[in-house]
Amino acid sequence: MDVVVIDPGHGGRQTVGGSSPNNAVGPAGTLEKDLTLDIALRAAPLLVDHGLRCVLTRDTDENLGLSARARVAREQRATAFVSIHFNGFNRRAQGTETFVHAGSTPPSTTLARLVQQFMLDATLLADRGVKRARFGVLAPASHHPSTAACLVEVSFMDVPEEEQRLANPSYRQGIAEALAAAVSEFVRGASFQLPAEVAMEAPEPEDGYELIVR
Repeated sequence: MDVVVIDPGHGGRQTVGGSSPNNAVGPAGTLEKDLTLDIALRAAPLLVDHGLRCVLTRDTDENLGLSARARVAREQRATAFVSIHFNGFNRRAQGTETFVHAGSTPPSTTLARLVQQFMLDATLLADRGVKRARFGVLAPASHHPSTAACLVEVSFMDVPEEEQRLANPSYRQGIAEALAAAVSEFVRGASFQLPAEVAMEAPEPEDGYELIVR
């Protein structure tokens, strides 16, 4: 049985191994770390329904370092690893985007494109694309060679209207269903029409997932 690892970003109250306890905060006080955990807990049983074994890097309000999160997938020899995040910027920017590591292999890109496409169907937001960045939690050296890994920024939760949408359990359930469907599609190896390239980008460090400069 294929193992997939879902990583709810952030958690706890202290920075641990490059992972901050929280990053984005909604105008009404919603915390990113709570949303990422909620989505992961909703996605886990759905992945099991898809015939997969799902392991979460955390299932409570705790923080793990970046390498520790990746180590969970490495020890499980996971087929796929997806780290869940929400963005925050200026309360105006909006959209869904997914990242792979700059040194990732083609399977990671395929996984990221599937996650991006399915997530867009759930959020109905602007397509900010699939991008490359040296996020520590995605570092190939920290993962098993057979693991495809990506990080999804579901939306900008600091936009008031989006925070209100995220307060609706059915919207969060839809996001979880999209994530589970994308990962299942990847594991099954279904054919998928994908863009020819992944955008190259060097974003500023955010979400506690420090960029690794080499």
